[in-house]
Amino acid sequence: MVPVVGKALEAAIVVLFVGLLTTTLFGGVVPDHRDAVAHELSERALSTATDRVETTASVPESAIRGDRLAAVDVPRTIRGSTYRIEYVRNASFGSDPNTTTPALVLDHPRDAFDRQVPVTLPSSVTVSGSWDSGSDCQVRVVVVGSDETTLELQNGATLGTGGRDA
Repeated sequence: MVPVVGKALEAAIVVLFVGLLTTTLFGGVVPDHRDAVAHELSERALSTATDRVETTASVPESAIRGDRLAAVDVPRTIRGSTYRIEYVRNASFGSDPNTTTPALVLDHPRDAFDRQVPVTLPSSVTVSGSWDSGSDCQVRVVVVGSDETTLELQNGATLGTGGRDA
C-alpha cells in the first residue's frame, strides 16, 4: 500500500506544479508579452502606412493626369481587435497644442495602442478617407493637373492587374 500512496503524492505534486506554472504564465508573463507585441505592431503598422502614403504621393513631374491604386499592407488586427487609420491635417505633437502638423493616426479600441506619426507631403497633395484594418487597404492616387494630386485612403478588394500598382 505504500507505493500507491507515494505515486499519489507524486501525481499531486506534479498537478500542483503544473497549476502554479500555468497560473503564473497566464496571469502575468503571457499578457505582458502580448501587450508588448501589440505596441510594436502598432508602431510598425503606422510606420508602414506612413511610408506608403509618402512614397505614393511622390508623383513624377511628367505625370499630367490619371489615377492608380497602390496596396498598403497592414495587419488586420492588433491584440485581437481591428483598428482605424486616418489622416489628420492638424495633429498636435508634444506639449504645445498650438503646434500642429499633418499626421496619420492609428485609433485602436484599447487606447494604449493608439499612435500618430507625422506625414510629410508636398503642398499640392490633398488627402481624404481612412482605412479600417479588417479589409484590404489601398491608396488611390488621382493626378488632376500638374500641380494638383489627391490621395484617397480606401478599403477594397485585392488589387489585380490592368495598369494598377500592387
